[in-house]
Amino acid sequence: MNADGTSKRTLFYRDGFSAFSGVWSPAGNEIALSVGRYFRAAGLPPAQIALIKPDGSDFRLIVDDELNNGFPTWSPDGTRLAYKRGNQLVIMSLADRKVTPLTDGTYYDNFPQWSPKGDTIMFTSYRDGDFELYTIRPDGTDLRRLTDAPGNDAHSAWCSDGQWIVFSSSRMGFKDEMALYDAVPQPYGEMFAIRADGSDVRQLTDNKWEDASPACFALPSPSVTARR
Repeated sequence: MNADGTSKRTLFYRDGFSAFSGVWSPAGNEIALSVGRYFRAAGLPPAQIALIKPDGSDFRLIVDDELNNGFPTWSPDGTRLAYKRGNQLVIMSLADRKVTPLTDGTYYDNFPQWSPKGDTIMFTSYRDGDFELYTIRPDGTDLRRLTDAPGNDAHSAWCSDGQWIVFSSSRMGFKDEMALYDAVPQPYGEMFAIRADGSDVRQLTDNKWEDASPACFALPSPSVTARR
């Protein structure tokens, strides 16, 4: 749809399938997305990765195996995709579909986000007692932990110059007298910003709603939109 909400159209629909985590290619000529059932009942097929043109044409699966695949992110030059495959993160070269492990799958790694400069990939991992934010180089070296607070940190996004990161965190705990979401005792998330080196953490929201899926548009004081 247009930026003003007009001209909405469906790019992908298949009965029994979900389409989620769509991301534009750097050139703007393709969209990578996850299709299938990520949170699925036993016996249903897992989610996979597909490409589609912005007009809804040329839909094609580029990942189709027995594992849950999802949350693709483009390299800045548009030649590779990083994504979650099972419990690990991998990188696919689009030229030859070669897949290279980024993490070893020992821990639950998710939500990869390629940095605007292309030198690091940010992700969420459950490797130190709860979900925290980490960065790693595309060659699998220089793993760094960015956040260190009680409560889950996830759903992160880079700001445009790669110096700031925005993310959702449950570190502030429960709000007074709020109902539990879908009967799951999960604290409601607030939005935070942090520098790419893990310093200068700033809380951006403080309300009774669960804020998530941010996008960062301006620096040095991040301007954030969050989906509730």
